Amino acid sequence: MHFLIIWFASLFCSTDTSGIITSCDYFEVDHLGNIYVVTNSELSKYDADANKIYNYSNASLGNISFIDTSDPLRILVFYQDFNQLVYLNNKLTKIGNEIDLYDFSINETDLVCNSQNGGFWIYNSIENQATHVSNNGNITKQSMLLGSFFGNSEIMKISEKNSNLYLLFEKNGILQLDQNGQFIRKLIINGIQDFQVQGNFIYYQKEKGFYKYLPLNQEDQMIYSKASSEKKTIRINKDKIFISNEKSISIKKLSF
Repeated sequence: MHFLIIWFASLFCSTDTSGIITSCDYFEVDHLGNIYVVTNSELSKYDADANKIYNYSNASLGNISFIDTSDPLRILVFYQDFNQLVYLNNKLTKIGNEIDLYDFSINETDLVCNSQNGGFWIYNSIENQATHVSNNGNITKQSMLLGSFFGNSEIMKISEKNSNLYLLFEKNGILQLDQNGQFIRKLIINGIQDFQVQGNFIYYQKEKGFYKYLPLNQEDQMIYSKASSEKKTIRINKDKIFISNEKSISIKKLSF
């Protein structure tokens, strides 16, 4: 079991470096520091200096359910209501046609993410597996069955980083699979709300704050203390932390 111990001595001091005045449903940050803000059916891109530079919207597909910005040249946009994927380039211009996910499963897709090997992963709770689809539209891999690891806990997010596939089980933890969808490890984190893999580290959000997972030390480091238990979008990129507020996204510089 992984015990949570907060390193009070190593809590950082943070200062506002910039911010974006906008309300949003959520946002993501790519490895270049660009910020992608989702509001209903609209996606806006801001550069690393918080200047708005591009905008994309396709109201005919409904609201945007999820974006994956792990490849800034090929941004994945998921419309769950219509079971469609769209890819955008770095200027938020559409690449090719919409992708109908019914071509790969008769069931509606719950979750998607980009794959570093090309293509993307899809997951639906009925089949209880993650399926990899290549750039050519072929199903190349299917994971092991996923339902037994955290009981009846719902899978809320999937993400591929460092050639591993990570699955967030609501309030219970993270399951880590290899690039073929086979078991690597199970991380029990009670109360987990969201997570991010940055470099070789896993960061996760709970009611009280945002933490860095440190398994070898058997202790986790609090990076950011939350004033309320409400779930926020919180992301780290290099020496900055990005935090969603009611009408803005604050950007703070980390200083350890």
